[in-house]
This record gives sequence, C-alpha cells and structure tokens, in this order.
Amino acid sequence: MPKVKFYAIKAPEKSQIVTSWAECESLTHGIKGVLFKSFATKAEAEAWIAGIEAPVPAGIRVFVDGSFSPTFAPAGWAYVVVDGDKELARGSGITAFPAESRNIDGEVMASYQAMRWLDANDKNGVICHDYEGIARWAKGEWQAKSNVAQQYVKAVKPYLHRVQFEKVAAHTGVKWNELVDKLAKEAIEKAKKASDKSEKKD
Repeated sequence: MPKVKFYAIKAPEKSQIVTSWAECESLTHGIKGVLFKSFATKAEAEAWIAGIEAPVPAGIRVFVDGSFSPTFAPAGWAYVVVDGDKELARGSGITAFPAESRNIDGEVMASYQAMRWLDANDKNGVICHDYEGIARWAKGEWQAKSNVAQQYVKAVKPYLHRVQFEKVAAHTGVKWNELVDKLAKEAIEKAKKASDKSEKKD
C-alpha cells in the first residue's frame, strides 16, 4: 500500500493540507503568491504552515534540477547530495547535445548523474526533484514518448534499486532545491563564457 503524503498549501486567503498531488496541483497551479510542499507526516505539514522549521529528514537525499537559456543550445544540470543537513557532494554541467525539451533535458541528466554518484559510492538515497517526470518516467507511471524520456528511462534502469523519489515544490525556499537551481544556471553561464572565448580565438 503506497504511503500517504501530505501536501501543505500556503495561500494569502487560506492555508490547507491535502493528501493527493492532483488536488494540490489543482489548488496551486497558476495562482500567484501560493506556496506548497509535500511532507511525510501531517504534523510536519502543519508545522510548515505555522512557520515552524521542520526537522531535517535523516538519510541521504539528492536534490536535482535543470535549467535552460534561449540563447544557449544545451541545458544545464546540477545535483547536491546531503545527509541530514550536511552537504556530501555536488555536481553540475551541461548536456552533451542541444536540449530537445528545454530544462527537462537538464532535469533528467541531473537525476541520472545523481544515481551514478549513489552507485559509485555504494549508497542508497532519495532523489528530490521538482519536475514530476523524473519519478513518473523512471517508475513506468508515464509512458516515455519523447527521445529525452526514452533515453532517461534506459539510462537509469540499472540504478533504480538504489533510489526513492520525492517531489519538492520549486522556488518555495527549500535551501538545497534553491542551490541546485542556482548551480544549473551557473553551469550554463560558465559554458557560455567558455564558448564565447573559443569563438573569439578562432
């Protein structure tokens, strides 16, 4: 039986807790000023709404994110590995080929690289992501129709025994999630500068 998740929603008019992603999405999508975040327990969700800092979950978690710039073909990606509230490792870069699905290319690359890190270090962990496809494609809950999705599903298959997935709402002040977003953007900027220098030399 799947574990129940609690989605805490902070809104100017009304804050509430729901227990399905579909309901959370319907109450938050496209609405300005609304923050939301998922929790394993109702107590944690209530604490977050009340502004009380919830305890940092124990165990290894890997935050992943991707980025895209209209002026640069590849997507950026980044991951940060944490244990409790201590950073263990980080990685970032750009995709080898031009992005087919904008930042989604970066998101799936970040997840793949995170799983490779876990495997190389003989560890299991939770992949914390803000794009839903990261988990849905990997677990076979979404059909992988695009080339990006198909390549991702194939690449991560050997590592799935090491991971669980947790959706983290983007831009809601989660420290590590904000960090990987920043690192993915910086990876693009660094690659752009390197590309510009190379073109000037030529």
